Amino acid sequence: MTDPAPAPSGARLLPALAWQVLMAVVVCAALLAWLATADSFDALLPALTGVDPWPVLGALGLYPLMTLSRACRLRAALGGPVRLWPLTQVAALHSMLASFAPMRLGELSLVWLLHRAAGTPLVAGSALLLVLRLIDLVVVLAAGMFALALLPAARSALPDALPWAGAAAAVLVAGLMLAPRLAGILARLTPLDSGGRLGRVWVTLLEALTALTPGRLARLLAWSLVIWGLIFLMAWLCANATPAPVGLAGGVAGGSATALASVLPVNTFANAGTFEAAWVLALMPAGLEEVAALATGIVFHAMTLAGSAALGAIAVLTGGWPTRAPSG
Repeated sequence: MTDPAPAPSGARLLPALAWQVLMAVVVCAALLAWLATADSFDALLPALTGVDPWPVLGALGLYPLMTLSRACRLRAALGGPVRLWPLTQVAALHSMLASFAPMRLGELSLVWLLHRAAGTPLVAGSALLLVLRLIDLVVVLAAGMFALALLPAARSALPDALPWAGAAAAVLVAGLMLAPRLAGILARLTPLDSGGRLGRVWVTLLEALTALTPGRLARLLAWSLVIWGLIFLMAWLCANATPAPVGLAGGVAGGSATALASVLPVNTFANAGTFEAAWVLALMPAGLEEVAALATGIVFHAMTLAGSAALGAIAVLTGGWPTRAPSG
């Protein structure tokens, strides 16, 4: 397998960052224009100032638990005698970089962070990142389908949506558990040249899945359920920061929608605008009016950014930012 592609140079990062900021401004302006056409623009600021801080603080208090759960998942994935604290620092730094770094470099930083902190080979780190994101995608899609089927608007429009959502979720989970065996078959049936970028990604993913044992895959899935359970709980708490009540299905739908929005081709700085738009699309069917939905989306987004920045800063201050590769 070839080595991962080199990181973009600094000359490319600044224009990419400027483009992401510009896209964020455009998307946010579109959201505000949408409010203006609905004659709700003037109500946004009162809705934001009227947010109940206690659910938001409760959600923020759960953020360290989510980071710790991500560290536990990394340790389960790596195996061996890896200490939890360095992986907790890695998880915190990765979350911060994924929130703010341009050109998806924040997401890819996990490979470099694991290499520096735990000596994980770059190829193995790349494979691990692909596997974890595949598991995350299955969990988010399955939970999101269940949540959408349980929303009041969906139940009235499609009374039989829940069984279909359950069947689709079962297919996703079954496919994930069978992924190692299927990957081995595909690797033999469809040998690809790993010279191109897509070829490298495909080969890396197949080899990583083939190497997974059923026990390790089950542990990764279990920790992923814990992680996303905490994320959905934080989303539900923020959704209930206004007087209008939102059920747990609304929180899960909002958390799933914002997670899926992060992989859109429209990549804005810190997901500004796209995060809130996805949240509004999920929370309005849950019973919130557009102003309350946008206000709680802004609050949820601000809470996640504050949590990732705070824990990332703590990781840096406690020596978590690696300055050199491990010896040996």
